[in-house]
Amino acid sequence: MAISLASIGVPTGLTNIIQQNTLQRQFQDALFPLIMFRAEAVPENWVTNLGERTIFTRTGLMPVNIVPLAPGTDPQPSGYGTEQWAAEARQFGGSIPTHMPSDYVALASLFLTNTKTLGLNAGQTMNRLARNRLYSSYLEGEAMARAAVGVGVLQIQVSTISGFTERILNGTIVPVSAAAPIPVTFTGTEPANFVVAATPSDPTKPLGNGTITLATATTVGVAIREGIKTSFRSLRLRVGAGATVDALTSASIITLQDVIGAVTRLRDQNVPTHPDGRYHVHLTPQAEQELFADNAWQRLHQSLPDSLAYRDYVVNDQVGCYFYRNTETPSVNTISATQADPGGAGGALCAPEIGGEVTNASGVNIRRVIVTGGAALYEKYIDESKYITEAGVLGKIGNFSVVNGGLAVMTDRIRFILKAPQDDLQQVVKQVWSWSGDFPVPSDALSGDAARYKRAVVIEHA
Repeated sequence: MAISLASIGVPTGLTNIIQQNTLQRQFQDALFPLIMFRAEAVPENWVTNLGERTIFTRTGLMPVNIVPLAPGTDPQPSGYGTEQWAAEARQFGGSIPTHMPSDYVALASLFLTNTKTLGLNAGQTMNRLARNRLYSSYLEGEAMARAAVGVGVLQIQVSTISGFTERILNGTIVPVSAAAPIPVTFTGTEPANFVVAATPSDPTKPLGNGTITLATATTVGVAIREGIKTSFRSLRLRVGAGATVDALTSASIITLQDVIGAVTRLRDQNVPTHPDGRYHVHLTPQAEQELFADNAWQRLHQSLPDSLAYRDYVVNDQVGCYFYRNTETPSVNTISATQADPGGAGGALCAPEIGGEVTNASGVNIRRVIVTGGAALYEKYIDESKYITEAGVLGKIGNFSVVNGGLAVMTDRIRFILKAPQDDLQQVVKQVWSWSGDFPVPSDALSGDAARYKRAVVIEHA
């Protein structure tokens, strides 16, 4: 008589790996994306407590004075401005239980496989946290109208309120208000205005769609899918130079010149390179393919029949940059959730985790390459060893060392906890990972032009 595994306490999710009728010889590595956004962050130990929001201060430059001093006079006193950027200490983690009797009857160790899978989850989660903070900062300040408004209207529904909720005023981060308005322009004929309030449609998605309130009522009107842009947004390079993401079509192919344009922007704003002496380009898989079709790229290699780039299909070191193939760049396939935006052909989707649309109104998937300079992102981490009290811990604490498909997954500064069994039969062992901190993006509002963030450039293509 067959015995139900569930009836003897084996979790349903484990029954498919127990050897009842089929011999389970080993677990195979899962398909795992390349994760490298976290490597962009400068790690810094952060002495703070969970829940605290710490304000960091960056200084500006003294104004240059090229007027000669009058005879017998002293130089006039001068000074410099300051600006703030913030980080909030939060804790992230994941866990997985192992039913040890199930591990005993499986030829391949379920326990060790769970350990590895948990480590991969930690690595991918940390990479997404870094990616989302980086992209959301450099995409903020540009939204699409979700509904048309006529003359005499103060409120507009927008695809994202990212970049419309706070500003730096007199060096201090303050919420948007009538006393601290944000200047905005429209891609249509509506005159420039100011935003004095921004409210999310869903408070749990602060970078998702919502409603902005203008300082003065509209005089012309705003069409659905019209662009609304703040004066403090970062430069965003869009293939074809369209005014909004809706200008992207299947023919919006990235070229080497687009990357050169991003490098030019970074150099123009005096952005330093990374410690390796290069800017870093995180390519979407599609961008890598499109660069190989670019005439300028092909001419670089036409006299090199044994070119490494063509032999191994890899873009490595060109135009002052290191190019990285990054399969975790944000797209409709690598974000957690979307919000539908009406208008056009009705295909637009916004990703609240990055504060930008991943599909435009024509249903074209938006790809985003990012070019970063030095210190564009920080990893402010809390040393979790201080969480351990004199009472000790129930179990063991250590560090991950995870390899998948021959590639090491970065799990530095992540705490691993092996918790002793707590069930009556002491059969279920729980493994947990934990990390505390934040991935803040520093601002440079006092240097260069009006953009708040200047150490990276996003290139949008199809």
